[in-house]
Amino acid sequence: MGLLGIFLGTFSCYAQSTTSMRGVITDPSGGVIPEAIVTITNADNGLLRRNVTDASGEYKFLQIAPGTYKLSAEKEGFATMTRSDVKLLVNTPTTLDLAMAVSATGEVVNVASDVSQVNTTDASMGNPFSEMQVRQIPLQTRNVVELLSVQPGVTSNGEVLGARRDQNNVTLDGADVNNNQNSGLVSQTTATGMGGYQGSNANGANINSGFNAVLPIPLDSVQEFRVTVAGEGPNQGRSSGGQVTLVTKSGTNQLHGSLYEYNRNTATAANTWFNNQAGVPRQPLVRNQFGGSAGGKIVRDRAFYFFNYEQRQDGSGVAQVRAVPSDTLRQGILNIRCVTTPPASTVFVIRRRTRYLYRQSRRATSSQWIR
Repeated sequence: MGLLGIFLGTFSCYAQSTTSMRGVITDPSGGVIPEAIVTITNADNGLLRRNVTDASGEYKFLQIAPGTYKLSAEKEGFATMTRSDVKLLVNTPTTLDLAMAVSATGEVVNVASDVSQVNTTDASMGNPFSEMQVRQIPLQTRNVVELLSVQPGVTSNGEVLGARRDQNNVTLDGADVNNNQNSGLVSQTTATGMGGYQGSNANGANINSGFNAVLPIPLDSVQEFRVTVAGEGPNQGRSSGGQVTLVTKSGTNQLHGSLYEYNRNTATAANTWFNNQAGVPRQPLVRNQFGGSAGGKIVRDRAFYFFNYEQRQDGSGVAQVRAVPSDTLRQGILNIRCVTTPPASTVFVIRRRTRYLYRQSRRATSSQWIR
């Protein structure tokens, strides 16, 4: 069904799907500490950013790549404070405050303060999904965009808080991957074979394009995912519907990979109640979805690669109700009755094996052959 190879190289730059982090550095008495040096480090790819607190003791890291970071704060006369495993999710502002202890220079204190999960930075409403959550949530065709349907305020047809489903906006690493051809309003069945749908159209299923992107997005290539259903800012989207943000993997200093095969077979599927009542057998469906991924470093802390290949093969059938030719029509005999004003009527009989059309009228006293 679909072939995809993704090769991503990261050269100390990232796409527009970013996040932010901020907080306040204080002393043991609660007073703010200005001019403290705050550093965040990504152990996976070596990304390092530094900032200095302002007069109110606040630090800000804007437009940084999502990932897991280590944060440290330094100031002369205070112990160096560190916080590990700080998870920053895409388009989800994070707040982390630290209290520095008075101590001799060179002492390091590891803290376990919690990262605030409440967004107090903007009015956006939505749920981010980490890589582990994306893997654990069942998806029929491994189409990640379908996770939009599990959000509050989203209908089964893809409308978000009353907005039409053609108003949904899907971005992949900051790039627009919306299906502008059908604008999210045209459904696809096996009879149409028309454009850009990544869901399942097996067994004649209608596919709602409100949950689809124009590009196939394999699940194993997704690092993070977020859906904003309300309150999105001017930095998001071109429309009033759900804002779907996808971030792909970009490789790390460690080599990681996967091989997978998912099979769906008619033998393990149940028939519908209506088919059982009508004596119709199960509709055949054999689906094989397989692929692999690999990512690692080219130059440590500088350049990385990630590759993902996936293919899906569907073999399916569907029971249909259709009008079929009668026995006489199969023999080439077509009977047509044309009714006019009573009592006159004309019957035409066409036979395949003769060149003549025989017409008989009830008003006529004799028959007539017409070439």
